[in-house]
Amino acid sequence: MKGWAPDDSNDAPDLTPMIDVVFLLIVFFLVVAQRMSEQYVEIEKLAISKIAVIEEEPPPRTILSIAHTEEGPQYYWGEMNIYLKDVSSFVKKNKEQKVFLRVDQRITHGIVQEVLREIGEGEQVDVIFGVFQNPVE
Repeated sequence: MKGWAPDDSNDAPDLTPMIDVVFLLIVFFLVVAQRMSEQYVEIEKLAISKIAVIEEEPPPRTILSIAHTEEGPQYYWGEMNIYLKDVSSFVKKNKEQKVFLRVDQRITHGIVQEVLREIGEGEQVDVIFGVFQNPVE
């Protein structure tokens, strides 16, 4: 009696494309993992962190605001309305106080440059710059 034998056809699935996909996934995850580790820099490795000193009492700051109005920009030293030409004299009178320049988002860069020039003429170089937005009505 003759035994049964399967046909000589190659019906086994071809694994080559699946192996290619697996290798591509491995390469993808290796690249992503490398990029993720590059995003995080330890603070100890930064040069500035070794020489930076956190002051217990930061220097006092005066707020110089530039507000946008229909008539044009309005300048405020604290809550007092002043003129642009007076900025340097106010800065000179208060040399011990650093300047926090607070600007309306609608003020142009040219106006900010003029104010920074006046602050510089008042012999102040330590300025913090911030932009404020009006609340939505």
